[in-house]
Amino acid sequence: MTWLLVEDDNDIRNVVAVMMSVWGEKPLSFADGNAAWAWLDSVVNGTFTGELPDLALMDIRMPGYTGDKVAARIRQTPGIKDIPIILMTAFSLSDAEVKVMMEQAGIDHLINKPLPDMEVFRSTLYRIRDERRAGLASRKEEAKPTAEPTAQPAAASAEPAKPTQQTPAQPPTTPAQPAKQPATQSTDQQAPAQPSAAPAEPAKPPTTPAQSTSQPAAKPAEPIKPAQPSENKSK
Repeated sequence: MTWLLVEDDNDIRNVVAVMMSVWGEKPLSFADGNAAWAWLDSVVNGTFTGELPDLALMDIRMPGYTGDKVAARIRQTPGIKDIPIILMTAFSLSDAEVKVMMEQAGIDHLINKPLPDMEVFRSTLYRIRDERRAGLASRKEEAKPTAEPTAQPAAASAEPAKPTQQTPAQPPTTPAQPAKQPATQSTDQQAPAQPSAAPAEPAKPPTTPAQSTSQPAAKPAEPIKPAQPSENKSK
């Protein structure tokens, strides 16, 4: 990873740059605050095409912009605003001054000069880096519950809606086949209804005797003439 190094003392800058290389990091070195400020301009306007630093180590008092001023601008620069920032100083600062600098400039740690031995110096820088990363990760985890609960119920309510649309569409196809069998049985049930038409024919005979009774009734209406005595017998 690339580490930003801003130090106006050439000897200190060179020694720290060698240390970073031994630790497997790539130093991005600037001799003062003005050079670091110009580099930030290139990051903001997009002309810087190199790898952005993963950590910043800067002196406080140096020509041009001081280390705390550069740190405050880093906190406003997209892409590097969340990197750990460690300042170095040869001057004695009170706890109140360090606290104000941390609040206003957003620095993570302050190292006093002369610098500690190489191993202590290395462990301090990596500890501050890891603590910064852990703090960012925990804040991201805390922010997740506020966005996820609203998105999850919407997905859960959408899934149950699918079975309600597909289930009613399938049953009509299967019951439609058994419905044809009752149609064949209905024809068998209608077959016994035909004898009802056959018994209707025997009902006609009563009409024939009615006609025979009407005809004899007309014959008695004719008077039977008595036999007249013949004239020959009287004589």
